[in-house]
Amino acid sequence: MRWKAAVCALVAALMVLMGFAGCGGEAEGEKVVVKIGLTAPLSGIGAGYGQDIKAGLDMAIADINSKGGIKIGDTTYVFELVSADDEMVPEKSLSNAQRFVLEEDIKVIWDPTANTIQSLMGINETAGEEFLIMAYTSVPLYSQKANKYMVTLPPPFSVYVKDWITRALTKGWKKAGMLQTTGAYGELWGKTFKDAWTKAGGEVVAEVPASYYTETDFTPYLTAVLAANPDVIFCGGPSEPTALVIDQARNLGFKGGFIVIDQAKLDIIEETTGMEKLEGCIGVLPVDQSLWPATLETLERFEKEYNRRFTWEAAICYTGFHILARAMEEAGSVDDVAAIRAAFAKGDVSVTSGEELPVEYAGIDDQTGALFMPGTSTIVENGAYQPGEPIEWWKQ
Repeated sequence: MRWKAAVCALVAALMVLMGFAGCGGEAEGEKVVVKIGLTAPLSGIGAGYGQDIKAGLDMAIADINSKGGIKIGDTTYVFELVSADDEMVPEKSLSNAQRFVLEEDIKVIWDPTANTIQSLMGINETAGEEFLIMAYTSVPLYSQKANKYMVTLPPPFSVYVKDWITRALTKGWKKAGMLQTTGAYGELWGKTFKDAWTKAGGEVVAEVPASYYTETDFTPYLTAVLAANPDVIFCGGPSEPTALVIDQARNLGFKGGFIVIDQAKLDIIEETTGMEKLEGCIGVLPVDQSLWPATLETLERFEKEYNRRFTWEAAICYTGFHILARAMEEAGSVDDVAAIRAAFAKGDVSVTSGEELPVEYAGIDDQTGALFMPGTSTIVENGAYQPGEPIEWWKQ
């Protein structure tokens, strides 16, 4: 009968392993692997942006796993990132998400573009197929459609508008030409800026949006904008094509300023244009100018390990993943989407210190899922970044 006992023991062991392999996870020794999905532009002109997101998540997962993962009850969990390229095409993002959920039982999906997040918001509350969207976008999509299973990582772009316009008007710039990216993000940014700019007494003299994900030669668009003789150009999308816009504008003789929307990072742009061409640029404070000690410490380690520049995308997603792991621990589950989302608002789960993690969060708006990260703007003057005060928008 020994063989029967052995078979029974084997069956019991397999049943335990099968239980461990749920929720997008697989048994790995005595640990359970929990899969996290990422759908992002990982190829094409927006690839740098998507790769920054991925690198930040990779580093967070590596750090958490190296410390033994997280423990819930008697079970230890480690993480694995499953990435898929969507080229910022909503249909591809939707297909990626459906495959993650239906074929790999993934319960958490990272998505870094407003255009594609909107498609996921249409399916992530489906009964029996729920998943949490970790949204890296400054477009406040929650104001357009409430979604009970979404967390938004960066501050809403609207926090910068007043400060940027004040800086521009103080420079004596009254006439603005608009050449921001197309899509939901660019359209909403454009409307918000135009309304605020004209209300503050400025004039919009040209509106020529362009796809920063498909164009590389912005000369025709710039020619149309410059024909209106603007003092400042409102522009931006991913950092690399934004650098092309600024570089090509300077090469066409434009001497005025730029207001650069928050997706584009001035330190990345500087690599292409040089600091001289950035004179008069208004935008988000570069990550290497951060006042949080852990930002610079993580930057040094990240750039050494990943051989790429550390960006706010990487820093924010690195910190956001640590918050997600805490939420799972607080929820006591890696697959109960409702419990995990609710846990973000419990205790200090969504509160981080800039002494320990590269981004300092002050909590979460439990109604919208927006994490409280301050925004800091800057202007390039005399070849140097001149930062403003951190904007704690949730207190306003």
